[in-house]
Order: sequence, then C-alpha cells, then structure tokens
Amino acid sequence: MRYHIDTIPVWDAYHEESECPLCLLQAKAESDYVDLYLGGSVMEPKTRIEVNDTGFCPRHFGMLYRAQNRLGLALITHTYLKQTLEEWQKLIGKKKGTKNDLTQLSEWLQEKTDSCVICEKTDGAMNRYAYTILHLWQQDGEFREALNASKGFCLPHLGLMLHMAAETLKKDKAAAWLNAILLIQEREMGRVTEELWWFTQKFDHKNHDKPWGNAKDALPRSIQKLSGVSD
Repeated sequence: MRYHIDTIPVWDAYHEESECPLCLLQAKAESDYVDLYLGGSVMEPKTRIEVNDTGFCPRHFGMLYRAQNRLGLALITHTYLKQTLEEWQKLIGKKKGTKNDLTQLSEWLQEKTDSCVICEKTDGAMNRYAYTILHLWQQDGEFREALNASKGFCLPHLGLMLHMAAETLKKDKAAAWLNAILLIQEREMGRVTEELWWFTQKFDHKNHDKPWGNAKDALPRSIQKLSGVSD
C-alpha cells in the first residue's frame, strides 16, 4: 500500500510536546471530519450516499451532536435512518423465525452499528501520519532529535507505529526503529508513572505544602498514555 507524506502537521504536533503527538493529530482529524459532515457537503448527494452506506459510530455521533449544527445533522441522519429502515424491512421480510434468522439479523446489526465513515477517514489519516513519522525519522536528523526528546506515544498509537514500521520498513531499519522507540517509550512511561505516584502522595497531609512538580495533571495524562485520545 502506498502512503502519502504530510510533514507539516506532524512537525506541528511534535512542537506541542504532548504525551502523544498522534493523539493531537487524531483529534484534529476528527474535528475536521465533523466539520466536513456538518458543512456545505450535507446537501451533496455524494455525502448522503457515503453516510447512508456507512453511518457513524456512537462516539462520532456524539461529537456531531455536540457541534450544535442540529439542522445539518438532522438532514444527514434522516436519510441514513430512512435507508436503514428500508434495509431492515427488506431483511425481515424474508425471515421465517428460525434460529438461523436470529444469527443473520444479529450479524447485520453488528455490521451496521460497527461501521463509521469518520472512523474510516480518521484511520486513513492516522496511517498517513504514522508513515510520515517513519519517513522523517529515516530522512531528517532534526526530526530524529525531536523524536528522541519527545514523550513517546500513547499505547494505542505506539501499536499503530509498530504496525506501520513492520509493514513499510526494511529489516535493518525496522530493528533500528524498534530499539529507538522502545527506549523512548520505557523512559516516558516511567516518568508518567512517577508523576502519577506523586499525585497520589499529595493527598497525604504530610505532603500538603510540598510542590506538585509536574504531577498536578498526571491523572489525565496517565489515562491518555494508556488509552489514547478521548473527546
């Protein structure tokens, strides 16, 4: 599979010095796609067909709803709901009430509720950004320094980076990348662990007057490190 290179957003994310640059890129991508599906494209047949075929997951439906364009969301939801009803009626019209019918209906519902057009587009963007990080790491000494000085990745995006490296790097480069990123990740996981420990110790009255250091927001950063971006 061929991936496009998009260096500017990646550099911007690394300049933020966050717990995971890919979390920043994911949040930006999701926000852009929410705006896309609530903007002028709402009235375009291509957009309606795309949403009708794939729909939205609960998380992205929630983001769309909170964006406060209720009319735009109602329009695309209406056509999606209408097509879903038509598919459902066609499906149950052929059923005889057998146990096999239960399985088929369950599988259809699972497929219907698991699909999400924003998830698909965001996944494509994240693959592109992961590939770009590997490209910059190979080609740009300044970026290698930025990566080495970074806070690593959250665990889900570390998994993405390892998968992309296995898919796209030659054997020697893959081994070098693995060694480099594991050193960074162990260091940064240890840092967050220590900061979260000190957060818990600050609740002891004996430590009340001691400085927080970097521990005051250690809990949300620890959650991000473990589970990735959240809305």
